[in-house]
Amino acid sequence: MRNRSRSGFTLIELLVVIAIIAVLIALLLPAVQAAREAARRAQCVNNMKQIGLGIHNYHSTNNSFPLGASLQPNTWPFAQQNWSCWSAQALMLPYLEQQPLYSAINFNYAPANGGVGYAVNSTAYESKIASFLCPSDGNAGTVGNNSYHASMGTSLYSTCGGDVSGLFGFQQTYSMADVKDGSSNTIAYCESLVGARSSNTPYRENSTETASSPWTGAPKSGACNSPELSDITSVGAATAITNIKSDIASCNTFMATANGNQRGNHWGCGAPGYSMCNTIIPPNGGGGQARWNACRIGCCAQAQHAHYQNSLSNHSGGANVLLGDGSVKFIKDSTAFQTWWALGTRGNGEVIDASSY
Repeated sequence: MRNRSRSGFTLIELLVVIAIIAVLIALLLPAVQAAREAARRAQCVNNMKQIGLGIHNYHSTNNSFPLGASLQPNTWPFAQQNWSCWSAQALMLPYLEQQPLYSAINFNYAPANGGVGYAVNSTAYESKIASFLCPSDGNAGTVGNNSYHASMGTSLYSTCGGDVSGLFGFQQTYSMADVKDGSSNTIAYCESLVGARSSNTPYRENSTETASSPWTGAPKSGACNSPELSDITSVGAATAITNIKSDIASCNTFMATANGNQRGNHWGCGAPGYSMCNTIIPPNGGGGQARWNACRIGCCAQAQHAHYQNSLSNHSGGANVLLGDGSVKFIKDSTAFQTWWALGTRGNGEVIDASSY
């Protein structure tokens, strides 16, 4: 009787092949994901460079940077509120190749909080602009339409028209002549994550509140009859860090039960939390110390009038910032408080070593 030879794999051989393929996938998948994130991060950098070109073209025409927030009524008869405003990004639209959108806006009315202003400007206000959305943020463009925020520097709050230590303030304009520290050492814009869809879960990209704060001179409810703290560094580094860490702990506690999702809600609204940031807590909550994106003192778990508006990203290890000279730098989570403050202020005379961030 003739022997018949068999062809094919044995079960052991098949399992070995599957195991090898699984190992290869396990090795390749992180590399593929890293390559994709590198591409997204490069696009984020490019978006910020476009904003940099926008603010400098605006400056060339108007001899100043745009207002961080303007002031218009949002209802009829005219009733102005300190949160009814257009953002710096809205004002610089013509310099970002968005002239048709700019021309469609009626700047006599602010779009926030509904009313006539929203009805008149809703089409423009709800428009998505690709260069305002970080591709690494899955919420950008779905929950909110803005990833990039004008810097108020080390100012704790700004919706009342007071001076700020950064390049952008509410009803305030600054020019290159005001940048005493040098434009290459001063942050113009920082990136941040859009608030998560759910406001019932303490996602790190959401906002929260704290009932009280150790700061003297900080408005407790966002009212303009309260004094503003235009520069937290004025109290000295040791006191500032102590106060900030006290607020971080309190906001972390509240985050577990009270949080909102308005961060980055609209590029067109100049309210803090929608299109502005401050450089008080280093990127990504100072390496995770702050487990929230924005925190309001004394009232309401919302980003719109938050006193702290952090720079937050999904990029590993830090976040991108646009400097006043139009360049974009990656700032590490581990950056010291004082270095972050120095980068945010335009005229405090600090000397910054590039290796420190």
